[in-house]
Amino acid sequence: MRPARVETLLIRTLVVVALAGLAILTLIDRGPTRLYATPWVWLLWLVEALPLVLLVLRGFSHAAPLALPPRPWLLVAAGFSAVVLASASLSPFPRPSLLWALMPLAGAAAFFLLSDWLQSEPSPRPPAVGSRGDQLLTAVGLFAAVVIALSLGEWLARDLLPAGVLWKFSALAAHRNNFPFGHSNYAAGFALLAISPLAALAIRRRGLRRAAWALATLLAIALLFSSGSRGGAIGFAALIVAALVQSGLGWKKLLLITAAGLALALTFAFIHPRTRALLLPHAAVPAKYMLDASNRQRSAMATGGLLIGADRPVLGWGPGSTPLIYPRYRSRLDGGVEDAFQLHCTPIQLWADLGGAGVLCLAAFLWLAARAALQRENPRGGATIVAATALAGYGTFALTDYQLDFPIFTFALALCAAVLASDQCHVLRDTSRRLAEEKCHVIRDTFHPRLRSCIGNAALLTLAIVIVFARRDPAPALNIRALALARSPAGADRAVALLRESLALNPDQEIAHFNLGWLLVTRDPADAELHFLAAAHLVPDKGGVYFGLALARLNQKREGDAARAFALACLNNPLFLTSPWWRQPEIARLRLATITDLHHFADRAAARLDSRRDPRARDARYVAALADWLDGRGVPGEILARSLTPERVRFFASRPALPDFASAPIRVYHRERTGYPVLMRDLDLPPPIDVFEIQENSLAVEKFDFLFPAKGWLPAPVLIALLDSPPPKS
Repeated sequence: MRPARVETLLIRTLVVVALAGLAILTLIDRGPTRLYATPWVWLLWLVEALPLVLLVLRGFSHAAPLALPPRPWLLVAAGFSAVVLASASLSPFPRPSLLWALMPLAGAAAFFLLSDWLQSEPSPRPPAVGSRGDQLLTAVGLFAAVVIALSLGEWLARDLLPAGVLWKFSALAAHRNNFPFGHSNYAAGFALLAISPLAALAIRRRGLRRAAWALATLLAIALLFSSGSRGGAIGFAALIVAALVQSGLGWKKLLLITAAGLALALTFAFIHPRTRALLLPHAAVPAKYMLDASNRQRSAMATGGLLIGADRPVLGWGPGSTPLIYPRYRSRLDGGVEDAFQLHCTPIQLWADLGGAGVLCLAAFLWLAARAALQRENPRGGATIVAATALAGYGTFALTDYQLDFPIFTFALALCAAVLASDQCHVLRDTSRRLAEEKCHVIRDTFHPRLRSCIGNAALLTLAIVIVFARRDPAPALNIRALALARSPAGADRAVALLRESLALNPDQEIAHFNLGWLLVTRDPADAELHFLAAAHLVPDKGGVYFGLALARLNQKREGDAARAFALACLNNPLFLTSPWWRQPEIARLRLATITDLHHFADRAAARLDSRRDPRARDARYVAALADWLDGRGVPGEILARSLTPERVRFFASRPALPDFASAPIRVYHRERTGYPVLMRDLDLPPPIDVFEIQENSLAVEKFDFLFPAKGWLPAPVLIALLDSPPPKS
């Protein structure tokens, strides 16, 4: 067999394997999470590596020289790849960052390969049935239709029918469609990318095929609606606007269609209670659908991402480093989660991961895409309109989410970019056979064969660097092994050593500081205090951290400092006021000093919150009044005056007797961190279990939980300011 045929057969085989792997990862249940578990993670790495392998083969090919996009696209794609590789290599966490750099690098390689394939068509490429562009559009449409049918079918069979809410639109927000991806935002993103190609196929085809593609388009819109995504609704509006701008219609038709589209979008928004919350006052939306907590978390992540990138503004912290570095900034954020897998905003995520260089690449890509979409001789140019419209809708949606850690979205954007870039081809050939092709520039001198080999060498070097140096982060495995050993007294010393080894790799690990503090709280309370303080600064509203700090200080005979830490535990989680730990004599004798310090902290917190006109100042005063009421020392009527919620007002208005919290049953357990393996991108690890033994008052937790503000109600910066404040002068 001739070498050229062997090369072609090998390339086609690898392409089939890559596409099959991509389809499997997309269609498996909860793929964005499951791909971090064996054996799926191996398939992920294969799908990521194959585009680079194929680019190596194409770069060194002599039988069919590589066709590249125009110079601006070439520079942006090559520059982006260089930025990703440099950012990962110079990251404080280079090994795991290099591993997760494979995804954006694979996307850049896929862009080169798709651009090469589109531009290497033997005959000119009209937007006609049978051309490569049309074949690609049909393949994309068929795959999108399969995913959409699977998603809506699973949603119907596994959510709506069992719950009996199929025709109750008001209940749909509680049944957001997260199939098959495991999260509704991924479903919304996929729908936005699918609507344009499906609509284009419906326009191009005739007869029954047109009806079938039109139905698929409607189902894609239904998928978007079923996700309940607010960002998806905004992205859909941007998609419609982009389609109209490129349509070439007169202003009257544009105005009419725009009005109809806005009416349809508003109808969908009012039907779904989650999106209705964007448009109506709080009083007109059911309380269970209010999005204040979600908005606060998104705002905190955005602020955190800006702070993260500001500390390394050139190349960022490296791809995939967010969960490793986010806790360092947690104490400066109001709201948010203990740790973050990603920052739910693509530009901010790129700023944190790749710094200003990554953001500059994004800006250049958007400029090139807009220029390709708007500056065309034929604005009805088929594939370009499809790609530009999909990018407009998904790009707007990407301001509210980040999904480029999942292969289907990375490769979809690479495909859109390749379609937009293929308008003007830049072919690296040694012959002039295609000089007559429209808008092609053929390069025949001796330099460009070297450029082809440079591209192949760059892809080969990238693969070699990743294979040799990329590894999963070893710290999570050390933490989990340590906590497993800590369950028995005989393994405590080894557990301490493993946690110290983990912290030497990354000192910004709350899980390691927190559990090391509990292992040392009696044997070395001074060292335990340092670890509890470190854990508190990483996750200020962590349950048990201020209690551990108080015990460490108490074991050092510093009762005043211990009472202040107990007061912070009560302020952070008011349920601690009823904790069974207060039944221990050594702790109970500090109760009065604790309540005194709690009043001091509550007054300071309320003053800080009042200065910002934050309504949570009322919660601070309520917690102080609640502490007095629980101890039987409250001023008559004060607790009722401080109550905020209708349920509390009704309860205290009835002048109830104090519940018997002192003799209530005790619920004892250890907290399991179920999300930790996902955060660390290694689902082969078992969920770690904290050393700290939680003791809860069953009566307070079950029957009277409405009396207590939820843990973490106080903004983290305020809590840390109170922790770091000096004790009051006596």
